[in-house]
Amino acid sequence: MPAMPRLLDSLPRLTVLLAMTVLGGVVPGPVVAQEDAMGVLERASAAYESVDTICADFRQVLEVPLLDQENRGEGRLCQRRPNLFSMRFTDPDGDAVVADGEFFWIYYRSINPEQVLRLPLDPSRGGMDFYREFLERPREKYDAVIEGREEITGRETVRIRLTPRMERGYREARVWIDAAAGTIRQVEVSEENGNVRTVTLDGIRTDPDVGAETFRFDVPPGVSVIAR
Repeated sequence: MPAMPRLLDSLPRLTVLLAMTVLGGVVPGPVVAQEDAMGVLERASAAYESVDTICADFRQVLEVPLLDQENRGEGRLCQRRPNLFSMRFTDPDGDAVVADGEFFWIYYRSINPEQVLRLPLDPSRGGMDFYREFLERPREKYDAVIEGREEITGRETVRIRLTPRMERGYREARVWIDAAAGTIRQVEVSEENGNVRTVTLDGIRTDPDVGAETFRFDVPPGVSVIAR
């Protein structure tokens, strides 16, 4: 089992604390330039409250300075309130991160095809559900500063830096919120272990028709389950 320690070393604590995902709802009207960072976050949060299921295409870049590595991936991401999440990769094909309501499954077939990590869900954390993590009661959890505006996937966004007021499993984060629609377009998380994870979303759909199998992880034949 030599590959698992290395895999665990590179896993972000944010992932381990999942209860994903970054996704969007529709906020009426544009984000006013004069609004402060917390106002932008709270308007986006209000839109999320009316959405049950969200899906989007994602691109991910994970920088691991300790190993001098940069890992890239892409695929499809879905969440269903309150605690179902699915992040299935098409590149590397077969990699998956799934929250089924009881457990959190992490399967990086591209790194270790013979083992899957199973963790209990922590309902107090949003984890990879970026809407819950960053937009649910933001005044209680963060100090927020608008850093500027930036185009992401062809959309003008407001870039906001978030510094946790309490232990969240990461040092700081940045969110890029669509200036017109209020959707989250990108998230960057600086983890306590030095890793930096950036997830960019496109093709966002609210309340799509997705089956229950989307949020189920079936252990492949011959794969060992490592429970934590």
